[in-house]
Formats: sequence, structure tokens, C-alpha cells
Amino acid sequence: MDSRPLGTGGRLVVVGGGASATAVLHQLARHVDVRPDSVTVVDPRPAGFGVAFGTADPRLRCNTSVDVTSLRRARQSDLLRYLAARGWPVSRSDFVPRALVGQYCRERFTEARRTLAARGCALRQVTARADTVRPATRPGQGYLVTLNDGSVLEATDVVVAVGGDQPRLPEELRDHADHPELLVGPYPSGRLRALPEDARPLVLGSKLSAIDAALVLGAARRRVTLCSPSGELPAVRDRLCRPARAAGLLAGLRTLDPGSSHFDLAFTRLLVRAVRDASPRPSPALGRQFGTEPEALQRLGTELRQTETGANVWQLVIAELIEAVNDWTQGWPCRDRDRLLARFRPLIARHISAIPVSSARTLAQHGLAGRLVVRRGTPTSLAPAPGGGWHAQWRPEGAAEHYTHVVAAAGYRPPAVCSHGPALLAFGTAACSPHCAPPPTDARLRLTPPDGGGPERIWMVGAAGGARTAIVNYLWTAAAQADLVAENLAAT
Repeated sequence: MDSRPLGTGGRLVVVGGGASATAVLHQLARHVDVRPDSVTVVDPRPAGFGVAFGTADPRLRCNTSVDVTSLRRARQSDLLRYLAARGWPVSRSDFVPRALVGQYCRERFTEARRTLAARGCALRQVTARADTVRPATRPGQGYLVTLNDGSVLEATDVVVAVGGDQPRLPEELRDHADHPELLVGPYPSGRLRALPEDARPLVLGSKLSAIDAALVLGAARRRVTLCSPSGELPAVRDRLCRPARAAGLLAGLRTLDPGSSHFDLAFTRLLVRAVRDASPRPSPALGRQFGTEPEALQRLGTELRQTETGANVWQLVIAELIEAVNDWTQGWPCRDRDRLLARFRPLIARHISAIPVSSARTLAQHGLAGRLVVRRGTPTSLAPAPGGGWHAQWRPEGAAEHYTHVVAAAGYRPPAVCSHGPALLAFGTAACSPHCAPPPTDARLRLTPPDGGGPERIWMVGAAGGARTAIVNYLWTAAAQADLVAENLAAT
């Protein structure tokens, strides 16, 4: 392949235009010697936003603090600098509306475009989806990126930064995907706000997407029911920041044997010790930092009070834990890593994906007012009702309950990207399966073909780089990947 670094020319194609892609472009533009011939971003949505930060609803906040919500790793958060320069009174621990982060990403994208333009490089966006990345017709001439509109882009370098933008839809609803009273995913939130005030929606899910749906729907005093197999809501926190003093989690994880029958106990002890050491003062025992009630809204209320009174110490180690797990499992075979994560997911998933204390207060108020119900389990049958709306049957022998709308809010599928077949990469409907393992990459995040050939000039970041990274839905992780990719693009 053409091995010219972007510092001396080249044509870069970036597949995806969300926060991860913006982080790469932002950091690439900071390399003063980088002067590509062209940069093309491929994404049908406006660049810089993506699903995560594309909402304009002020009720929907990040569940990560400003400190780790940044397109660039630095001692001080780039987002914090951005907001402070515009007069926003925020601190490093604050959870800000996701719309603000979207605006920040969009402005950084625009700045990167201006910087590259001053060097003679035109950065443009193509509002289409990529289908495949193939070797160029003539050996050594780079790649051809085919798009779903039939056009083809030539590239010397490719960055794949596609995210998961397809909501999970239960199998029993797939035949009704076009039903007017079925909302597939909670975004854009304007669709939820447009529902009648007397609507009685059933939200399938109880994690972050479902929480967003409940916050928007409940604002108009609608009566909302959330349901999921676990019936659990995320935990509550008032910060997710880098620790002032590391607890040594990475060193501790490296002493553990994942194959040991005692791993679960050893891992739990490591976490307990880290939480105890992270506390600036004597803290409650770990068992008294969590709600134990079987009913989700009661548990939410307990954990809200614990957080408001300063009894929540476990949150101080979450940022370090995410980093430690990512570093510890980097390069593991996906199957081994996923098997390990499945073992301790029940222990930490609620806390890694905890919700801001302000969102928890709103949900608790909706629950006390009778506008929010959380059910354990999902309907045994769910079908359109003859007169409109939906019939949900919770027990085979029970009577059906009527809901005016159904909202599928059980999260998003991982990006459909595969490295099988004649193409080096295939995306979306062109991929052989929506459930393929992430394409293999080397330590520099460069695609390594399954046939054992050398690494391609194709870099995988964000959710698309899941082959080497365990926890990818975290902007601080994407910022680290973007830094590595930008360095490689500028130097290789």
C-alpha cells in the first residue's frame, strides 16, 4: 500500500462522524506537520454529534463528569476549558446536558476543518453510509471505500469510527417495526415529547436508554411503565472523575488468575480494598453503600439518599476501574474477554453505568407521584390491539393490559462490521452478520487481516475498536484511541 504519511499528502477517509471520529480529527489537526491532500467523513448524520450527543433535550445529561468527557486527554478536561471559556459555571465533577457536549464536538470538528483548510486540505462530509473497504484495483494504491449510494472513494488511509446506532428490537416486535405506535429507540427525543399527555407508554428496558425515555415522557405527567428481565435501575452517583490518587487496581488485576475458581472472590476483595483506600475519611462499609430493596424504585430512593449524604464512596474508583479493565484485557481474544466480563458484569454493571443524581431525583419524584412503574420481567406476549395501542400479557393465564405506545429502549446493537469475505471490511447490511466479532487489530489499532498479512493502513477506534478494548462507550477511552491513531497517521 502507498505508505506516505499524511504529513506529506495522502487521502484520508473517516467512516463515521460522531464523537470518536471527531476526536481523531481534532487530535490530527493538532499535528502541525500533517498536510493531507484530502479528508472525507462518511456519515448520514451531521458530523460531530452521533447518537450519544445528538439530542437537544436539556433533561438528558451525560452520566460521566466533565473531567472525563473530553475529545483529548490532558491534565485539565478539554470540555471543561471549552465550557469555562463560554461562561458556563461548571466544575470537573459536574454532569452536563448531552446537548452541550454535542455542541462542543461540533465546534471542535469545525475547528479541525478550518485548521486543515489553512494547510490546503479540504475536509468534506459525504452524507451516506459505507458498505465496504476494498484494496484498490492496482496493488499499492490504497483502498476503495464503496458507499450505499453507489459512489466510491479512494483512500490511502482509512479510520473506522462507526458506533452502534441501531436500537435493539425484540424479535416479537420485528414484524411490527413500522407500527405507528411503536417507537424504535428513544432518540430523537422529540418523538417522545410529541406523544399525547394522556399516553400510557410501555418502555422495554430499564437501563440508560430507558431512563432517558422515562425522563422525557414523565415530564408531561404521563404514566410510564419500564420493564426488563432484571427489573433493575442503574445505581446513582454524583461524580465520575479521575482519582486524585490511584488505588492500584491495574496492578491488582494483573495478580489475578481469571481461570481460577476463586477469581470472583479475589476480584470482589480487590474492589472492596480499593473503595476503602479511596475514601478521604472513614467510610461506611461497602455493603451500606448500596440499596438492598427488591423493588427498583425503593432501591433508587435509598441510593439517592446515600449519594446525597456523602455515603457513596464506590464512585471514586469507577474511572480507574474502567481504565484498569481496558488495560488488563487489551489484546485478549474477544471470546476470553467477553467470558470474563460476563462473570463480573452483575457485580459492577449498575455502577459503571450509574445515572446522575439529578436524573435519579426526577425519577424518584415520578415514582412517588405514581407516574413511573418499574416491573421485573417482560410481557409473555405483546401485540397491536385491534382498536389501537398494544396489548401486553404478563402471565399466560392473566388478563392483557393495554398501553397506548411501546418504546423499545433496551440499548443499541454493536456496530455491524466484519472482516470476512472478499472485502477487507464490510459494514451494516453489507456485513455477513450483525453479530460478527470485532475485526482484529494490532496494538496500534491497525486492522490485521485474518489471513495473517501485515497490518493495513486502516485504524479502528471507538465502538469499532472493540477487539482490543473492553469498555468502549466512554469518551475518555475514545480520546486515548484517537491520540494513538493520530500519532500513527502523522508518523507512519
